[in-house]
Amino acid sequence: MYDIFKTSITTQISALSGVSAEIVEPAVGVSNNMANGDLTLTVSRLRMKDNPTQIAKTLAEQWKADDMVTGAEAAGPYINFRINRTVLTRSVLQTVHATGPKYGWTNEGAGKRVIVEFSSPNIAKPFHVGHLRSTIIGNFIYKLHKAHGWDAISMNYLGDWGTQYGLLALGFERFGTEEELVADPIKHLFDVYVKVSAAAKEEAEHIEAMDADAAAAASPTIQDQARAYFKSMEDGDESALALWQ
Repeated sequence: MYDIFKTSITTQISALSGVSAEIVEPAVGVSNNMANGDLTLTVSRLRMKDNPTQIAKTLAEQWKADDMVTGAEAAGPYINFRINRTVLTRSVLQTVHATGPKYGWTNEGAGKRVIVEFSSPNIAKPFHVGHLRSTIIGNFIYKLHKAHGWDAISMNYLGDWGTQYGLLALGFERFGTEEELVADPIKHLFDVYVKVSAAAKEEAEHIEAMDADAAAAASPTIQDQARAYFKSMEDGDESALALWQ
């Protein structure tokens, strides 16, 4: 955005100081405080023998305003420059028009790869505003890296994909109905999950109150059955997969 102004400054400072443009150009940067100027020259980086503060004062006095840079002012060992805002505005708008949606894109991340994971919901619970926030931020970070040349990969990891799904499947067998599932899928599955989780917790508390022999002889718990159910899915059991599908 400031390249044409830096070129103008570099050309004139090089002519006034006798320092090559290759040395001057890196010494010109965007000002830390725009109240003092738009671009700043760090005089010490010119590698001149005299006092940088005196050099800055001399160069600023010799500076001649042009269509690009309207003024120069010494500030210690620095020179602050004011650019022509009309030219800046015209330049930006022309660049935006020429590049279209890819305005501002760079190749800074070329050759690098990044994985951005979002929003990773729990599949057994409703999608809520917390996931929306994560989705917006995650997608922004993904697109930002993409726009700067990174090999960006977005990933939506489905959390609690395992015993929790087995628990949900068992719960549907006990508490679910096809009619309620069709009418409101997310709400019904959430209600089922809450009921079967409560049943599993109650069962665990009951077994914990038993003596060791009685607990060991107890039939497989709901949690045991949930793990076994998901294991059957991983093994390709058709009946288990049918409910999931």
